[in-house]
Amino acid sequence: MDPNEKNRPESTPTQTPTKKRAGPAVLFFAVLALVTALAWCLPLRPEISLTEKRTLERFPDFSLSALADGSYFRQIGLWFSDTFPGRDLWIGADQRLKRLHGSSDVVIYGQVDSGDEIPPAEPSPTPQEPTSAAAVPETAAPEPTPAPEEESLEPVPVWGGKVIEDEDLVTAGTVIQIGDSAFDYTGFSRFYCDAYAANMNRAAEMLAGKARVSSVFVLHAGTLLLPREFREEMGCAPEEDVLEYINGQLREDVIGVDTYTPLLDHNSEYIYFRTDHHWTALGAWYAYADWAKKAGFEPVGLEKYTEVIQEPFYGSLFYKANRSDRLLADSVYAYVPPGDVHLYINDSESDSTDWRGVEYAPVTEIGGTDKYICFLLGDHPMCTFVNNDITDGSACVIVKNSNGNPFCYYYTQHYQYVYVLDYRKYFHRGLKNFVDYYDVDDVIFCISAGQAQSRGGNELITRIIR
Repeated sequence: MDPNEKNRPESTPTQTPTKKRAGPAVLFFAVLALVTALAWCLPLRPEISLTEKRTLERFPDFSLSALADGSYFRQIGLWFSDTFPGRDLWIGADQRLKRLHGSSDVVIYGQVDSGDEIPPAEPSPTPQEPTSAAAVPETAAPEPTPAPEEESLEPVPVWGGKVIEDEDLVTAGTVIQIGDSAFDYTGFSRFYCDAYAANMNRAAEMLAGKARVSSVFVLHAGTLLLPREFREEMGCAPEEDVLEYINGQLREDVIGVDTYTPLLDHNSEYIYFRTDHHWTALGAWYAYADWAKKAGFEPVGLEKYTEVIQEPFYGSLFYKANRSDRLLADSVYAYVPPGDVHLYINDSESDSTDWRGVEYAPVTEIGGTDKYICFLLGDHPMCTFVNNDITDGSACVIVKNSNGNPFCYYYTQHYQYVYVLDYRKYFHRGLKNFVDYYDVDDVIFCISAGQAQSRGGNELITRIIR
């Protein structure tokens, strides 16, 4: 007998190969095809983000030139990544997850950068402002200053004397949260402040003998509502000094509006939102009143306007703060101008006097939470107010970012025509051509402190001043 015979199995069964089940693979590819189809479904793609308070990328218009240089497909890629279905739901889920961070009532993290040291408010003999957008160089960011972690902060009076203890202080990245209110950090860039002031002076020189130029440098809420010592302790730049520095460089024929003192005198009032980076229509009115006195007009009081209240409003800072559940919802107070006033929205390339755009009510009722777009229905390249009760042909143009949206309504009481240009979106005419074409008497720049101290903001301002 073979010695290995006993180790062999009595019989070796024949193995029949089995077919792999195709069901799971078919199901996977079917689900993938369905998700892909849904992802490309245009009706499911949002056009605006209420959470981020912005218009999302649009599907590009087809053109042979865009197809040839590849920009058409790049724009499709941007649209696809920016407008995924359920965008706001996913962002909201991310915010709720971040709120689970820690359990302490004192949460201070991130870094504060107050920027350059603010020099005395004296005219600069050699402004550091280039004459073209291409000449604005990139500059290295200053070394950041760490946010205070150990030192206890003094109680802070906020919102009309309400005392907030330091255990209510929460900072989230670049947002300071104090109790039910949120604030932006403030910084200072000497280079770009010089650039902004030089832009105002260049506009005044270019329009000399045609139109006056005014500068409305819009400060952040914390500058008006938080004590200076407290802001400096956190590393924030005192914007009241920044404003004084900029206005000190302006030509004598440029009206430098004081956006600090008149608002500071009323900082117990509702002049800034708690959850948003904009000022309220009331805060904008105090700045307008200062402009009117300096420009030779009598300010028209808000008692002449019809007040419209829209609520609740959750602004941009609500979605940046990790403890947004502590923030108190805002109300948007809007003021309908008295008189036979009409508002026209123009999103077209044509800005001729023959076509002013689509007419809307001066203040529109807005559903949802994005109540701020009741002003001008958001940010458009050009808007036109026409006051039929004024027939002298007077006109002004307000060059603005979104802080100018509630601000521009008050000018309807002094001019027959009020033209509002968003310098981030209007690219049709240069300012000189616009002033000549519309026979403009006054040019008012209403720019936020952040935009005025940025590279992109100054590039756009430089581009329109031509």
